[in-house]
Amino acid sequence: MSGQGKKTEHLADRERVDVAFTSDFSDNAVTLRADNARADAPEVDLYEDFSCSYCGQLAENTDAQMQAAIEAGDLVVNVRTLNFLDRGNVDGHSTRAAAAVMTVAESGETDAYWNYRAALMEEQADIYNKWSNDDFADAAKQLGASDAVVEKIRSGENVEAADALAAANAEKLNAETGSVSSPRVIQDGKDVNSPDINQWLDVVLG
Repeated sequence: MSGQGKKTEHLADRERVDVAFTSDFSDNAVTLRADNARADAPEVDLYEDFSCSYCGQLAENTDAQMQAAIEAGDLVVNVRTLNFLDRGNVDGHSTRAAAAVMTVAESGETDAYWNYRAALMEEQADIYNKWSNDDFADAAKQLGASDAVVEKIRSGENVEAADALAAANAEKLNAETGSVSSPRVIQDGKDVNSPDINQWLDVVLG
């Protein structure tokens, strides 16, 4: 192996979270919804960039509460990935991380998606601009992705598609709000009105 997997082997010891909701990859987003979601459950767009430290902090601070609300049928979340922090570099960390996560998401492997996204957010400071496609692939394997998904990540074939996805999300965010930044939580085309974005769930859920 000559060192392959060394950067990610610690992820095997990471506690995996089992989720009780589905993930649907479409319209440039990963929609997280419980089978028993209320018809009137609030729906939000969560915009994040895998190179954004504030996005990492938000994920750490709110993912558990978000998961609980989704599983209770009280919330629907469309996770929309951005890559503006790459400043047009398709080989940048944001885009390659987005490509890897997109590959897991489009497979419908919801548990793997949820754990992989969380790990990339929480480990961001240690992995930023340090991981190759092999590292992204090895990490996905450690976090439960299927072999087919792992090898697709390793090939890097979704990088251009991820760049296009992120560009479309940036265009949508800019059209609705007039600016592109992250993290952002959008409901009905407007930023959730919370003085501290870490409290967005309390505002949306009332």
